[in-house]
Amino acid sequence: MRAAVSLVFAVLAVVTGAILLPAAPAQASPVAPLPPVSSADAKKQSELVDAEDIRLRSMFARFGVLTEPTLVETTGSLPTLLLPARKEPYSAEDVIAAGGGRHEVDGAVMFTTHVLVGPQARLVIDASVRTLRLASGASGFASVAAWRGGLEFAGASPQDPLTIIGWDVQNLEPDSLTNDGRAYVRTMGGELIVRNTSANHLGFWNGRTGGIAWTGSKGEPSTGGAANSTFSDNIYGAYISGSEGIQMVGVRLVDNERSGLAVHRDAITTLVSGVTSSRNHGDGMTIDRASSSRVMRSTVTDNSGDGISLDGRGLGVVATATGVTVNQIKDTLIEENTISGNGRYGIRVVGGENTIVRKNKISGGQLGILVKSGANGTQVTANSINGATEAGIQIGPDARRTAITENSMADGRLGVITQDATTTIISRNLVRGATDFAITVRGLADDSVIQWNNLGGEGWRAVDTRQSTGIDGHDVHNNDTQAWVEREPQHWYTLIRRHPALLVWGAVALFPIAGAWTRHRARRRPPSHPYPESELLVRRLTGGTMRPAPAFSGIPGQRDASFDLFGTAEPADDVTGHAGQPGTGQPETRQLETVGPPSDDPHKLRSQRSEGESSA
Repeated sequence: MRAAVSLVFAVLAVVTGAILLPAAPAQASPVAPLPPVSSADAKKQSELVDAEDIRLRSMFARFGVLTEPTLVETTGSLPTLLLPARKEPYSAEDVIAAGGGRHEVDGAVMFTTHVLVGPQARLVIDASVRTLRLASGASGFASVAAWRGGLEFAGASPQDPLTIIGWDVQNLEPDSLTNDGRAYVRTMGGELIVRNTSANHLGFWNGRTGGIAWTGSKGEPSTGGAANSTFSDNIYGAYISGSEGIQMVGVRLVDNERSGLAVHRDAITTLVSGVTSSRNHGDGMTIDRASSSRVMRSTVTDNSGDGISLDGRGLGVVATATGVTVNQIKDTLIEENTISGNGRYGIRVVGGENTIVRKNKISGGQLGILVKSGANGTQVTANSINGATEAGIQIGPDARRTAITENSMADGRLGVITQDATTTIISRNLVRGATDFAITVRGLADDSVIQWNNLGGEGWRAVDTRQSTGIDGHDVHNNDTQAWVEREPQHWYTLIRRHPALLVWGAVALFPIAGAWTRHRARRRPPSHPYPESELLVRRLTGGTMRPAPAFSGIPGQRDASFDLFGTAEPADDVTGHAGQPGTGQPETRQLETVGPPSDDPHKLRSQRSEGESSA
């Protein structure tokens, strides 16, 4: 009984939730984030990165005295082949001739040592090499790096690319394990150019050893870029830091363990155009403390994190004549991108100055565009946002001088929401299909304006400023709300809709009530007959119409009244020694009672007992 009651309440909760809660719009499914790395693997990989830094620094001084390729043994890793300066570029054949690689039987080239290109030297792997394998495994891994030199990988065409792959030399397959290190490609203050190339199964642990990496510093930035290439199954698809003028054009970044593209600190004037970043287990693209970056006409889909994430908060503070100010990153442009099906937000802007988010098409995710945490002077203009579950655009907390103009938003709970965002202009936007508010302003909103918007949907209010300060009716004007249908107040409906977990908790609260009710009913049931077989026999003998007088009173501790199955009384002490009426020798006959439930009246039970004792 108790299990049945629980099942009924569970079914009621599910059915009620299905009726009251609106169906979520269909969305693409982002890939799931990868499980975190164990502490043991993290420590091991971190130590490998430190060992790589030490190995590379120990090689830099040797270039001053070298005049030809030299193989240097290194404790704890594979040997390192140093390529010093010369006029002609080095080739794969030069590396093989110097002992750094070999030809495989299938025509591929295998690099079996680290290769480091020195200042004023250049290594070119061209279309004469179809597949370049970098040895990788438990015994060590190979890398190709340049220090103030040049690296170039160029396949024949996008349809006939050069393949660079981290290769497990023990199992003769692509290396999918990273806990023992893995092959990578990197430039340090030099030039790296990648064209018509497919690079996969590269990198481990962090950015500079994460796959294909451009690294440098302000004084010695890295340069170059990639075009018409695919980077997949790496730690990062591509990593850029300490660079200037890197261009990523027509590149596919897919199925990488972290972000598809990571543009990190001190990267200046990076151009990303026509890039596809999808199914990565982090953000599609991350721009972190990198000035004057441009992301244009790219496609970012089905990543587990944000579509495009910009962190422009800077690296520290700068002393000025008026005090101390945060050194923010400036002038980032995110324009004409298609962003859909990502796990969190379409575009996230954290900090930064004068960021422009313009003409992007965004669908799915929790939020279309988020601007917060010190962002100043952000322009959100002419974007199309569809199906963001929470809100199309969120400004704040802590955002200043934001302009939200000429955007279209459809099918979200909220169109625009601001939270502690001052000097915000919300103008000439189109909202359709909102289910709570088209525009809602909360917290501090000094010097904000809401004007000339076209608002449609069905909810509580088209414009809601009740939870804000610093904005009044004069700041909200000329908004078209003809397409807005106000929902009639239904407080219970609103409560359940905003807090759907109440359905489950309500069902859980009813379980003990149902159990108490069931126990109460069980206690009120009449006691069962002590000899059910005898009652069944009497029913059979009488045709089911009569049964013996109740032999059990139902009162605990009371002696059972004696009875005879065939209606005879208890034996009497007469002179004949026979059981029957006293002095007659004839058996006494007891009438069978009409079928009916035993009396539960204690006074009646006592009376019946007294009569029985008297007759005895």
